[in-house]
This record gives sequence, C-alpha cells and structure tokens, in this order.
Amino acid sequence: MLGCGASVERDESGGHECDLERRLDYQIFHLRDEVARFEIELGAYLASPSGRFETWHAEHERRRRGGS
Repeated sequence: MLGCGASVERDESGGHECDLERRLDYQIFHLRDEVARFEIELGAYLASPSGRFETWHAEHERRRRGGS
C-alpha cells in the first residue's frame, strides 16, 4: 500500500512519489472514525459540569492575562 492511496502498477510503484497534500488527505481519511469519536466525546465532556467549569476557567484566565 502506498502512503497516498494512489493506484499504481506494481512495476511502477518504485518510481511513484506521493504528493504531500494527497498523502495527508489519505491519512485523515483513515482517521475519520477516530476524529468523529473524539468530537463526540469532547462535546459530551464540555457539556458536563467539569467541562463547563474548565471552559469558564480557561476564559477567565485568558481575560485575566489580557487576552482578547
């Protein structure tokens, strides 16, 4: 398997060079379920009492330190 998901004949695979953007897209595609699961878990945490406090505290500290 090539790092970018390109279909390349076996005898041509040695000469194939993956485009960086295509390789990154291919890697993200394979991580899509994990990213979706993380987003769900993060949303649930931020909606919890602990998450709401952490959000408040982060905003409070940012304002205290002069952030916009």
